[in-house]
Amino acid sequence: MQMNLYIRTFTTPVDAQMFKSVLQTKWPEMIASIEGARFRLLYNESTPNVSTVGWEFSNSEVQKEIEALIKSEISKFTKALPNCPIHYSGAVELDFVGRI
Repeated sequence: MQMNLYIRTFTTPVDAQMFKSVLQTKWPEMIASIEGARFRLLYNESTPNVSTVGWEFSNSEVQKEIEALIKSEISKFTKALPNCPIHYSGAVELDFVGRI
């Protein structure tokens, strides 16, 4: 399994909320036909101007497909909403599950 983390710090919480709205509107439809991709948006009320997105991929081919969508679709919005991005990608080496 591959994972990507995208952390974007926006100028204001309003900008972060606008970006969340774009994600919420576009991504479910865009990834509906792609098997093996999972999208998660994390929210921390103490940092409402920060958007943290976690992607999980079943393999590197699915990852490449999603990254191409990110590059073509999301870049349009991140140019319009000033932000400071951090991107981290890697293979899962340890995965523990406890009771949820």
